[in-house]
Amino acid sequence: MLPNDFKEKVFSFLQKYGDKGFIVLRTALSIAKDPNIDHKLGDFSFKHLVLKLNSIGFSYNPVNLIRILEKEYGLIEKTYSSSNQTWWRFKDIDAVEEAVYSESDMEKVEDPKIRLIAMKYRSLEPAEIHAFLQKTLIKPTLTPADKARFRSIVFNEIDQLVKLVDEMYNYEEFFEYEISFIKEIFKLAEKLSRRIEKEHVKGFRSRQPISQEDILRNDNRGYSH
Repeated sequence: MLPNDFKEKVFSFLQKYGDKGFIVLRTALSIAKDPNIDHKLGDFSFKHLVLKLNSIGFSYNPVNLIRILEKEYGLIEKTYSSSNQTWWRFKDIDAVEEAVYSESDMEKVEDPKIRLIAMKYRSLEPAEIHAFLQKTLIKPTLTPADKARFRSIVFNEIDQLVKLVDEMYNYEEFFEYEISFIKEIFKLAEKLSRRIEKEHVKGFRSRQPISQEDILRNDNRGYSH
C-alpha cells in the first residue's frame, strides 16, 4: 500500500470516529516513539495505551477502535499476543504520523501562544529531520555531504526544536506527542553523532605517523643541489 493510501485511510478513520479516534491514534503514536519503552514486541501494547490514555485524563477503553484500526482500516497489525499482553505495529508509521499531525487542527485553539508554538514546530519540518536521521544511520558509509547536512541540522533545526520543548512543557496537554517526537529525534541525532565521532577516531588512528627519519630525509632533499 502506498503512503498516500495510508493517509487517506487515516483521514477516513478520523472523520468517522472524531475526537476519540484522534486521541487514541495520537496516543498510540506517542507510545511508538517513546524511547523509554522496549519496542521489541511492537510499536505499542494495549496495556501501554490504556495507561497513557488514563494519564492524560481520557478514561476510555480503546479495544473497539484498535480492532477497527486493524481489521477495517489495515493501519496496524498484531505482532504479539499472550494471556496478559497484546502488541501491534503501524504498517507505515511515517504516513500515519503525517496524516494525524495534519489533522491536529491547531486553528481551533484560541490561545495564540499555543498556536505560535505549533507554527514554529511545523516550520522546522521534524518529520523530514527524523527521516534523514533514520536513513543516514543505516547507511554503510557516511559521505562528507551526509556529515555536512547533519552538522547543519544539529546547529539549526535540532537546536531550535530543543528550545521549543521548554515552551511546550508549559502546555504539555497539547504537545505531548510533539515532545515525545522531539526526544526521539534527539536520540537518533545522538546515535549519529557518536557514529561520526567513532569513525573519525578510527580514521585518525589508522594514519601512519611520519617517522623522524622521513622528516630528516625530506629536509635533506631541500638542501641538495
